[in-house]
Amino acid sequence: MYINRYPKIEDKIEAGKVLVIYGARQVGKSSLVKKYLESVTEKYLFFNGEDVNVSAIFSSMDLKILNETIGDTNLIIVDEAQVVPNIGTSLKLLVDTKKNLKIIVTGSSSFELSGQVGEPLVGRMNVITLFSLWEREIMEAKLDNYIDNIDFALRFGRYPAVVTTEIIEKKKEILTNIVNGYLLKDILAFERVKNSKLILDLLKLLAYQIGGEVSVQEIATKLSVGRDIINRLLNLLEQNFIIFSLRPYAKNLRNEIRKKEKYYFYDLGIRNALIENFDAIDLRNDIGALWENFLIIERIKRNSYIEPYKSIYFWRKSTGAEVDFVETFSDGAYGYEFSFTEKRNMKSKMSWLEDYPGATWENIFKENFREFVL
Repeated sequence: MYINRYPKIEDKIEAGKVLVIYGARQVGKSSLVKKYLESVTEKYLFFNGEDVNVSAIFSSMDLKILNETIGDTNLIIVDEAQVVPNIGTSLKLLVDTKKNLKIIVTGSSSFELSGQVGEPLVGRMNVITLFSLWEREIMEAKLDNYIDNIDFALRFGRYPAVVTTEIIEKKKEILTNIVNGYLLKDILAFERVKNSKLILDLLKLLAYQIGGEVSVQEIATKLSVGRDIINRLLNLLEQNFIIFSLRPYAKNLRNEIRKKEKYYFYDLGIRNALIENFDAIDLRNDIGALWENFLIIERIKRNSYIEPYKSIYFWRKSTGAEVDFVETFSDGAYGYEFSFTEKRNMKSKMSWLEDYPGATWENIFKENFREFVL
């Protein structure tokens, strides 16, 4: 079953530019492109960057070879483009010389693909970041078991193959296979990181700390490595769409905490697979952390697709007052507290509004969350 995705290729693609589609492996980038191609009437060429012959052509930076390959085609697609060396320069040659050419490239690893295409294609590319399925996509697909049962989202996440599979054991199997087969593939390949156990141990530590401030030094000590190594791995994991971080929001008030960051997972199914815990919600002691992670990533999806100009943070003071999630926009700051059942931390609310008189504050819980994430 294919679920219609919210980012629309037809809204982003244009002649003389490269459309870059980023996202983790298995979130549906190739499916998104293939669905778009079903409506295309013009001739196109589809290339797989993991094919050594394709890689040789698009890494050649030889305009003659590129032109001979493309011919008079006005639409080309390079899937898994992150594995092709120098692809940015080759694409620049093509768009500079073929003004009617439209190019789509997909990549599962932003640290590699953005490094290759970012500088060569300045002013010559549009970008779509594709996430696992968003709440609106699921609701529009009328998947009844997901519309009314948030339990599944918190336990198994929202990878397309997981959402569209009804059998619980199959969901677990898919997620376990992603962790074992795809999760670290690009990091291990491109960064020549040999110690996959170290990365998995780091991810497991982060999985138990979602919603909490992370001390890089404490993690380094637990894993018996240097801070620089942990910082490097954290950066790679973020760039590979496995985790993301929130920085503390502060306006240099003396008692605001400004150093440690919080880390969350792009998909909760991956997080739960790492710690091998798919238990039902009423059997868990981490429901608060799961709910917080779920709301933040769903909000990130919403903002990316609809309103991409907001910055996001958390806020905490040494007094203990805190706001789980802060968005800033041109018109001010918006604070949100997350709780699975409705409750209000009035102390934190009053402290936040006292320090930032023009800000807002809202409690997001199970009964009102859809307005927040849609």
